[in-house]
Amino acid sequence: MVKILIIIALLLIVYLLYLLRGYRANFYAWRLGFPRPRYRVLIEKDVKVSMLDGIALYADIYRPEKRGKYPVMIARTPYNKKGGINSYKEFSELFASQGYVVVIQDVRGKHASEGRFLPYFNEALDGHATITWAGTAPWSNGKVALVGTSYLGSCAWLATQYANPHLRTIVPLFTTYNTYTIWMDGGMPYLKGPLTWLSEFSERSDNLEFDYRPIEQVLWKLPVSELDAHAVGHLIPFYREYLTHRVPDQFWETIGVKPMQMDLPVLIVGGWYDPFIKNTIEDYQRMVSFGPKSQQSELVIGPWAHNPAQEYKGAKFGKGAGLGDLLTECLKWCDRWMKHTDPTRQQHQVRYFMMGKNEWRTSPQWPPDNTETEPFYLCGEGQEKDPKRGGLSLNLPVQQHGSRYIYDPRDPALFRGTHLLYTDGWIMDMIQEDDMERNDILTFTSEPLKKELSVAGTIKLVLHVSSSATDTDFCAKVCDVHPNGKIYNITPGFLRMRFRESLHEPKLMEPGKIYRIEILFRPVANTFLKRHRIQLQVTSADFPIHNRNLNTGMSCEFTTEIKEADQTVYTGGIYDSQLLLPVVK
Repeated sequence: MVKILIIIALLLIVYLLYLLRGYRANFYAWRLGFPRPRYRVLIEKDVKVSMLDGIALYADIYRPEKRGKYPVMIARTPYNKKGGINSYKEFSELFASQGYVVVIQDVRGKHASEGRFLPYFNEALDGHATITWAGTAPWSNGKVALVGTSYLGSCAWLATQYANPHLRTIVPLFTTYNTYTIWMDGGMPYLKGPLTWLSEFSERSDNLEFDYRPIEQVLWKLPVSELDAHAVGHLIPFYREYLTHRVPDQFWETIGVKPMQMDLPVLIVGGWYDPFIKNTIEDYQRMVSFGPKSQQSELVIGPWAHNPAQEYKGAKFGKGAGLGDLLTECLKWCDRWMKHTDPTRQQHQVRYFMMGKNEWRTSPQWPPDNTETEPFYLCGEGQEKDPKRGGLSLNLPVQQHGSRYIYDPRDPALFRGTHLLYTDGWIMDMIQEDDMERNDILTFTSEPLKKELSVAGTIKLVLHVSSSATDTDFCAKVCDVHPNGKIYNITPGFLRMRFRESLHEPKLMEPGKIYRIEILFRPVANTFLKRHRIQLQVTSADFPIHNRNLNTGMSCEFTTEIKEADQTVYTGGIYDSQLLLPVVK
C-alpha cells in the first residue's frame, strides 16, 4: 500500500511539473509579489547581432513561447550574459512571462561577443545598433526599453544619444549619465572601486579568482598610477588613462552622454549609500527640464548601497527597504510606456526612503519644497576640554577657537561606511566608534535632541581652515549618535583644496593662511530621532575611497613624496564654521 501511495505521489509530481512546464518564473513571481506568469518562456542562446562595423555581438533571448509581437527589454552587460557575478536568468524569465522579449547581450569584447572591450567607448553606437535590430525583429512590436544596474545602466544612458525611434524608455539603476563622476569626485580619483573593478572585469573573461581583500594591501603602494601592475601583474590601459584626466575634458565627453534635450521618459533608481547618488539625482533634475515625455521621468531612492541585491545584515531599515517591490515597479513602468496601460502622468515624481523613520515618502520634486536650512554652529571646545571633541550649537559661539590635528598620509584615517565599494558589510551604514580614539579626527556633537529632526536634501558644511601644506584634503562625515552611544555614518563630503574654487583652474594654498571653504555632502533623507545626537566628523582622508593627498602640492597620482600636514579648523567669533541642514518642516 505504501509503495502504491509513493508511486501515485511521484506521478502527481510529474504531472504538476508538466503543467508548470515553461513557467520557471512562477516561484520568483510568487516570492517577489509579481503578477502571475501569463506565458511559458522560450530561450534562444548565442543569437548573433551584427554591429554597424561588422563586429558580431551575441545575446540570449527570453521570449514568450506563444507566437506574436511583443515589446522588448534589453540589458547590455560586461558581466557575462550566461551568469557570472549576476544571474540574468531569473530576471529575464520573470519579465518574459509577463509578455516581454528580454535580450541579454554581452557588450563588445566581453565573453561571447567579438571585438575589444574598452569601457564605455563603444556602448553608445553598439546600443543604438542593438535597439534597431530588436525593434525590427519578427517577435518585436517595435517598442524597446533599455534596463540595467551600474555599468548596464550606463549602457542605457549612452545609447539614448542617437534618439532611436524604437526606444521608448530606459531604466538605469545605481549609475549616472555623467561618466566622469563614476570615476572622479571633484578632481579626486576614486581609488579602490575603479581599481578593483578593472582588475576583475577589464579583460574578455572575468577574473573570477580575483579577491578584493588582498588589493587593500596594494592600495598603500605609490605611485597610484602604477597600482594596476601591483594588482594584476600588468598594465590596465583604462586605469592609466582615467588618472590623467582628473577634470572634465574631451576624454570624458567621448565616453559620456552629450548634453541634449532628450524627450524620453526615464525611471531612475538610486540609493542613499551609493557613491553616485548625487549625480543620479542630477540626472532626474536634468530630465524633468526637457520635453513633455521626459518631464514624466520618475525617481526612486532607497536605503541601498551600490549592490542592492546583497541582503541586509540586521534589517536595520525594516521590511519596506527590500528590493522585491522595485522589480514590480519596473514592470509597471515598462507596461505604462510600452503597453500603454497608464499613459497619464503620475501625481508624484519622486519616491524616497526616509531613514530613521524607515518609511517611504513622495514628493513632486527633489529636494522636497517643505525644507528650510537650519545652521548648527561648530563649537571648538568639548565638555572635558578635549581638543579633538567639540559641539554643535544653534547659536554662534562668541569665543574663537582653533582645533588642530596632524594629517600623516602614511597613517590616514580609513573610511568606514557603505559608500565604499568592495568591502565587508557594504550594504548598510557602519558603526564608527572604532575610529574615535584617533588623534586626526575632530568631532563636533550636538546635545541630545528634544524632538526628532528630519533632513532631506544636500547638507553643506562651511569651514574655516588652515594648513602647513600647499595642498591637502578636508573630509567630513555626518553621523547619527544613538542613545546607547553607537555612532552610524549617514553621509560624507570631500574637498581637495587645490580645487576649492575651480576644477579647471586649481590653486595651491598659502601655508598658514585661513581659508573659508564649503563642503557639499551627498544627498540624504534621514530622521534623527528624539534623544539621538547629530555628530560631525572632520579629518583629511577617506582612504581608500579616494587616493591620499600627499600634501606636497605635486600630483597625488604620479609622485611618491609624502609630507605631514598641520591642520587647523577655526570656530566661533568671526569664524562661523557651521553645518547647514535642510530640515523638513
